[in-house]
Amino acid sequence: MAISIVRYEEAHVEAVKRFNARLAAAGETWRFPERTQSRWLPDDAGEEIVEHYFVAVDGEEVRGGYVLKWQPFWTSNGLQKVCTLYLPLSEGIINPAFKLLGLTLVRDALKRNALAFCLGMGGAARPLPQTLKMLGWQVHDVPFYYLPLRAGPFLKHLRPLQTRKPVRLVAHIAAATGLGALGLGVMKAFRRASSVVRAAVSFEQVDRFDAWADDVWLAARDAYSLCADRSMTSLNRLYPRGDGENRLVLVREGGKVTGWFVARSRAMKTHKYFGDMRVGSLIDGMALPGHETAVCWAARCFLDHCGSDIIVCNMQHAAWREGMRASGWLSGPSNFALAASPKLAAAVGEPYATRVDKAHFLRGDGEGPTHL
Repeated sequence: MAISIVRYEEAHVEAVKRFNARLAAAGETWRFPERTQSRWLPDDAGEEIVEHYFVAVDGEEVRGGYVLKWQPFWTSNGLQKVCTLYLPLSEGIINPAFKLLGLTLVRDALKRNALAFCLGMGGAARPLPQTLKMLGWQVHDVPFYYLPLRAGPFLKHLRPLQTRKPVRLVAHIAAATGLGALGLGVMKAFRRASSVVRAAVSFEQVDRFDAWADDVWLAARDAYSLCADRSMTSLNRLYPRGDGENRLVLVREGGKVTGWFVARSRAMKTHKYFGDMRVGSLIDGMALPGHETAVCWAARCFLDHCGSDIIVCNMQHAAWREGMRASGWLSGPSNFALAASPKLAAAVGEPYATRVDKAHFLRGDGEGPTHL
């Protein structure tokens, strides 16, 4: 019987559970949702930003599935409906009989909307982005930025420092004697925004996006070759009031609103990179053109005030990357990739390699910052 890919319905739930059980029995950690409606972005009447679930049905069984998030994006052709493709999960990862199903899932998604992208995926070298690259997608890593803020937890818990005994011993001595804190303090003193920016910037946490978000969006969007709609309505859909993890912060310079950001600060537990550190993350933001450094500096200060031991961010747009550097963030290797479908790459404009530097992607885009 031929496999058909259809919208996920209640009649498929038990088959999805069996599919997940087969993955688990084979030692895989991936799971497809065992509910038919998104909790984050349900397909409610009148909503533009929604998630749709699709499953690959083979008789009485489900052999895979994927998720599409529909969202308006600003492109070189104005506002267009773009889809984020994520969790393309196939039984082919455990059963060679279905080894081509992954490609079928991607092609099916493009039939529903050819303007599509994937984000994250563990980096451009991983199997999914490499497969997308073979299908003609544009694939590259989104630059990564970080900054340790508290020497003790950083030296004791950062996993790469713990893998070799001599390095681990030196790190623990530096933490115990205060040498690490001294060195970090000197580094932070030199790696900070200019005195002009520091004197002008103020910020405050708010509970929702208001008209000021529309003002910033309308003034900034022409500076981007590709950017999710960051109007007040879209932002309040993505970051609803009452979500305790997302911190919405308004940024001013000299009393004037020049941008905003969304951040998280979470205590990790045996994380594969960060151990038991409290990790702060800048996950979204927008600024008036030329004011990106102020928002990056404000995010750094805010996450420091939250008690973060280390702060992290992935940032695509060239002006924002300069803002990260100018406000003292460090750059490091990235495991967060952007893959743009051929038609979406064309919508960014030519030459793509240059135009994509004006695309705006952070960890809040795509499937959202659920993994942070």
